[in-house]
Amino acid sequence: MALAAAAALLAAATLPAAGCRGSARPNIVLLIADTVRADRFSWGGAPRVVAPRLEAMARDATVYAQAFSPAPWTVPAHASLFTGRYPSAHRTDCGSLKLPDAEATLAEALHEAGYRTVGYTANPWLGATYNFQQGFDTWGETWREVPEGSPDTGAGLNNQRIERFLRWYAGNPDARRQPFFLFANYFEAHLPYHPPAPERARMLRSGADPARVERLSRLGHPEEMAFILGRSDLTDADLAVLNDLYDGEVAYVDRRLGEVLDVLQETGLLDHTVVVVASDHGENLGEHGMLDHKMSVHATLLRVPLLVRYPRAVPAGSRIDAPVQLHDLFPTLLALAGIPLPREGVVEAVLLPGITGGRPRDSNQAIVGEFAGPPVEFLQVMARAFPGADLSRFDRTLVSLRREGYTLHWGSDGRHALYRNADEPGESVDLASSEPERVRALANEVDVWLRRPARRGEAR
Repeated sequence: MALAAAAALLAAATLPAAGCRGSARPNIVLLIADTVRADRFSWGGAPRVVAPRLEAMARDATVYAQAFSPAPWTVPAHASLFTGRYPSAHRTDCGSLKLPDAEATLAEALHEAGYRTVGYTANPWLGATYNFQQGFDTWGETWREVPEGSPDTGAGLNNQRIERFLRWYAGNPDARRQPFFLFANYFEAHLPYHPPAPERARMLRSGADPARVERLSRLGHPEEMAFILGRSDLTDADLAVLNDLYDGEVAYVDRRLGEVLDVLQETGLLDHTVVVVASDHGENLGEHGMLDHKMSVHATLLRVPLLVRYPRAVPAGSRIDAPVQLHDLFPTLLALAGIPLPREGVVEAVLLPGITGGRPRDSNQAIVGEFAGPPVEFLQVMARAFPGADLSRFDRTLVSLRREGYTLHWGSDGRHALYRNADEPGESVDLASSEPERVRALANEVDVWLRRPARRGEAR
């Protein structure tokens, strides 16, 4: 009821403003910079400017400085973003990678409310093969057209299509009578990190050996698995270069996201459009003995950037430090559009605070990130790449439960870790052995969490 009431309030506040210029409801642009960590931005503690366009956007937006993904990799994170539900509810994760037809998606809700829905993905995990096109009138898979070895992994192709659509829409009075929802996924920050110029040179520290940089810019599968298994010869100096190359990828996608903002401004659409920039998950860059974003629920993977810009209903230049989750965008975007929640299923997300009707989570509401096991696909790939390797320690489900200053990393095999958030945000000092009672209490909460009903009337 609270979410529906908030939607009605937002509709009343925003609908009359559009007048005769086009649709009364706002357009919505949701841009996902895949695999981008929150600590690459000033609000996440970045020591240097990596993403100047998003830093500038933040001055006109509300920034959620403690935003967490519900999952550490693309498929479950996007399924949650599109449904407002945790992975253990929608069940789209390792072993079951296709988004179920029965799930009510954000695109479907907007389409049924009269929105034109358009999506472009540079990430093959979001292809129609996995049903992520559900609810979209137009769905483009730009990853299919990327030339092999290109330093641009689809961002340029995304932007060509986005610009073409936005300019057509802005110049077509009939089209403007219908609001649009535009989603795009940018794949740049994945391994291998080979950013184009000028971002590559701008992010590399002075004195980097060109031969080392060239070698590391090609590091990809299965080298990341060798590192995870302790079979890599990467040095600290190599990891420092990888960090810089990763920053170059973030800087490059920042430039491309800035181009979308420029087109929205040039076409006069910007201030009548809810613009969201976020990431689906982060990346391990040597922390915790890990590379990439497999088989881990550390904050390096779950903490993500999240910015929302909409002058009519979202405060400009505001910073929210209350913890939120990426899939809170599901009810929030519907509320900003004045659309009720779908009747099907159970939406587990809440309205983002700082926006009409939204407030911080209660202290008894945990921030949860999930990695479903057994990670069948990952383990099969690792077994083929490294025959005979002992993979047993990865054959488990992981849950990160963050509440009241602590984070528990729960393992289905009974191996748990405990971290104190304020003292150790990097999650490298495990307190489980010194605080066993807290571990038991939080582990019990995870057990209860995993047994909750997935849908109304459905027992687990």
